[in-house]
Amino acid sequence: MTSTAPDWAALAEANEREHRRRRLRLQIGAGALGVVLIGGAVATAVALSGPSDNARNTSAPAVTAQPDGPASGAPSADPSPGPSDPASASASASGSAQPSGSASARTGAKPTGSATGKPNAPAPTLPGLTLGGGAAVGGTAGHTGPTLVLHGNTDGWADSGSPVVDTSRSFTVSAVVRNNAPTGGRAVVTQGGDSYYSFYLGRDDWGTHNQWVFKVQTAAGAQDNTTYQAFSTAAGAATTGRWTLLTGVYDAGAKKITLYVDGVLQQTTAVQGVWQTTGGLQLGRVRYKNTWSDFWDGAISDVQVWDQALPATAVAQLNGSGGTGAGTTAKRSWLLP
Repeated sequence: MTSTAPDWAALAEANEREHRRRRLRLQIGAGALGVVLIGGAVATAVALSGPSDNARNTSAPAVTAQPDGPASGAPSADPSPGPSDPASASASASGSAQPSGSASARTGAKPTGSATGKPNAPAPTLPGLTLGGGAAVGGTAGHTGPTLVLHGNTDGWADSGSPVVDTSRSFTVSAVVRNNAPTGGRAVVTQGGDSYYSFYLGRDDWGTHNQWVFKVQTAAGAQDNTTYQAFSTAAGAATTGRWTLLTGVYDAGAKKITLYVDGVLQQTTAVQGVWQTTGGLQLGRVRYKNTWSDFWDGAISDVQVWDQALPATAVAQLNGSGGTGAGTTAKRSWLLP
């Protein structure tokens, strides 16, 4: 009779083989899952890391303000001869006084330029004026209100394009300025034609002569021997590094021009009249013998033009306000606070 008892040893061996196969399948499955999870983590990290260092380094550079002083290669003095040439006729003084200190709004701080540091920032503008590529409008340390910062080069200017001042009638022109140039004629506010200026407010420099000046061309016009000038006194020599209020007055009825420095009378000169021209008002340059010259190096602010001859009391009030108000509204003005 055949025995039906199970072969326990064979069954145990078969069961062990089955367990080994299951453990192997679990290990393989776990390994595959780990590969999938690691791959997903790597992909997420790449997506969140952003552009490469090379891509980040391609941003536009920051705007940098041009340093003070003439641009490299620019002359420190005007072309020879220029409007400040000694060949120009000298006027005689009929009265002068030493200038007093400037108003508190004008300090000796150095122009700092006006760059914003932001790429693609819009170019600064002055209503009614076109600016040269070297002109910057913005705040200047130590001065209240905006300034026009220029560097004594050929692209530093502002131009109205058409006349602002009717020079056949009385007028007054004024500006608060800081001069950085040690030498050379320097124009603050002028107006003229294609060949020559009709009036000029600025700095006159030749030889030992270094004075503020308001000068005009008479009705004959366009010649050095028809230039009439009102200078600052010896005590009012044109300085560098100091804010100064310059005011030029033409009185058509009295036929005279007068220069004030910081609100104080400097010189009055008799004239026959002022040549009427068709060119625009200029800030920072002058038209002289068919060329531009006397480019301003420094800062210009509080530019105002009146269609009347301001009396001495109004000019004194103008100085007391820091160059902003004379008690009567200006015909045109720029760069006021």
